[in-house]
Amino acid sequence: MPLIPEVAAAMPLLEDGDPAVRRVALLQLADYVDDCPQVFVAASRDADADVRLEAARALEGIADPAVLVALDALLDDEDGEVVAAARASLAEVRDPGAAPVLLDLLDRAEGEKNAPLLAALRGLRHPGVLAPARELLEHPAATVRREAIGALAYLRDSSALPALAARLSADADAAVRRAAAGALSFADASHVDDLLPHLSNALVDDDWQVREETVQTLEKLAWPASAPILIRALADPAWEVRVKAARALGRLGDTAAIPALIAELTHPVGNLRKEVAAALGALRHPDALAALEAAARNDADIDVRKAATRAVDAIRAAA
Repeated sequence: MPLIPEVAAAMPLLEDGDPAVRRVALLQLADYVDDCPQVFVAASRDADADVRLEAARALEGIADPAVLVALDALLDDEDGEVVAAARASLAEVRDPGAAPVLLDLLDRAEGEKNAPLLAALRGLRHPGVLAPARELLEHPAATVRREAIGALAYLRDSSALPALAARLSADADAAVRRAAAGALSFADASHVDDLLPHLSNALVDDDWQVREETVQTLEKLAWPASAPILIRALADPAWEVRVKAARALGRLGDTAAIPALIAELTHPVGNLRKEVAAALGALRHPDALAALEAAARNDADIDVRKAATRAVDAIRAAA
């Protein structure tokens, strides 16, 4: 295919002996990358790292097979900035037609190179990623396991739920456990008996962010059976976890949580007291009225007083 005139005119600059000239030429041609990706693919093999960097950046999101292969090659580049740019450009691929090439590259990838390829495939939601992603949940690199979880979460295939739950319960890396906790949020009510024990155990995880993510997943799932677990989470050492638990209990609507929520109205963290007041308002039960009225009058934080006042109004309106 002949080059468009503007690109053809710049070709001598791309062969200049000075890498700075070659780099500037690529920058000038950036608007033509969709029309002439082969020019940038060739530049991705340049001897100069700065030229390769500009090529990697310009090829962002392009699904042409030659581009995908070039970006895959740059994942092995000796320059860390080039590698990062290639990762970012692959992650922006949105064309489902890129999936077969990416799956083939994933099949041949080694080590942590699996991670950016999984990240690129994640947004495409191609069913072909299900089997390799499940296999890569056992990869020795935590970065790969995290990306495998992300790919499975996007697919929302219930056959992956047991493997994701196993990562939540047993993975050695806290970031992987956190990702697994979040990934379980697409489960439906038919999985309560299988998944709730894993989610319950995760609420005693050593890492507070894993516990926080688990509570957020329980909020999304909104399973009535999770109420006792969420009530226990109101006593979590991390106030951030308590905030999410209060919010989840307000959404769940179980009045058994009222005593535990009322107890948190005296917690030193204002954000938690505000969330607790809102949760009690959502429950709309008169048992919370006296405590909320006191908070509306006396709390030192104006936002808490406002939340308590709204909660009081909601309870009275429901009476």
